[in-house]
Amino acid sequence: MDGFVKTQGDLYITIRSRDLTSTSQGTFNNSGRFNLFSNIIAEEDEILAVELVSATIPNSFYNLSNNNNNNTITFSETGFNETTLTIPSGSYSILELSDKIKELMEAESLSNMNGLTYTFSYDEIDNLLNIKNSNPTVKNTTFNFNGDNTCRRFLGFSKKSHTINTTNGITSDRAVDITDTRNSIFIRLPNLSNNKIIESSSGKYSNIIAQIPVVLGRNSFFTFDPPTTFKCELIQKQINSIDVLITYQEESNGVNFENADWEINLMISFFKAPKLIREERKKHQTIQLELQNKVDTYYKNLYQNIQDQEDLNNYFQNNLSQLKV
Repeated sequence: MDGFVKTQGDLYITIRSRDLTSTSQGTFNNSGRFNLFSNIIAEEDEILAVELVSATIPNSFYNLSNNNNNNTITFSETGFNETTLTIPSGSYSILELSDKIKELMEAESLSNMNGLTYTFSYDEIDNLLNIKNSNPTVKNTTFNFNGDNTCRRFLGFSKKSHTINTTNGITSDRAVDITDTRNSIFIRLPNLSNNKIIESSSGKYSNIIAQIPVVLGRNSFFTFDPPTTFKCELIQKQINSIDVLITYQEESNGVNFENADWEINLMISFFKAPKLIREERKKHQTIQLELQNKVDTYYKNLYQNIQDQEDLNNYFQNNLSQLKV
């Protein structure tokens, strides 16, 4: 926020996931609410800004799982119908995943009386995977990678069918990607509104305040400590609580930390509001005051009408009693 003048000292807020009121599902531990003991309030001529100063994140989330919608492989062999295998959730390297798929496919082939064996060869230099079967000229193998929940991106294959029908087997037609495009996580503050960040998945204003690259060191912690932070101007002037949500790029696709804890550090800053914002706020205050005055006048008149009606009823009742006498 270059050109903006600070009006008072910053507030540094440290947040640990274990201290939050959890809003996560199951073992995700990716969201929660931090209730402030004292509200953060900007003056009428101030605006608030928030930034993610640093974070410590556990690499405890799986790169292949049902949550990630990428844990199946569908194939068929000559003489047998197509079958879909579910791969156990976990954090795999390409070699470990290849070994697991080989194990599952060979067990399925044996149960179908084909008895094929499979060879997975990964070329680290080209970042490509080659798959062969033991009798391709007699028994073809077709991989159906058209589904939405396959592990094809792990193995480096495009969204179509690939058939092993020669001794050369099949080779990846795109780069092997063991992150399955989940190479970053996103820190979101859902209850702090802004109109400064737009994300490509929706084309709309977003609650993201930081994108954190995922370091491929499973079962360890990685830190986010950017040399330059992004200060996000907030719309509201008051903060009572802070909601934190950690997702992949799609907001609905939460990171499953498997109950591991994380920490983030936020900075709240106060800046002199630009003239345009101050004038807009004054205009809103004037409108609100006018509306409030109209509401007050309405209820005052309503009360007076009720009082007048009661007085009129009492008058008639008293005079009616005298007439009867």
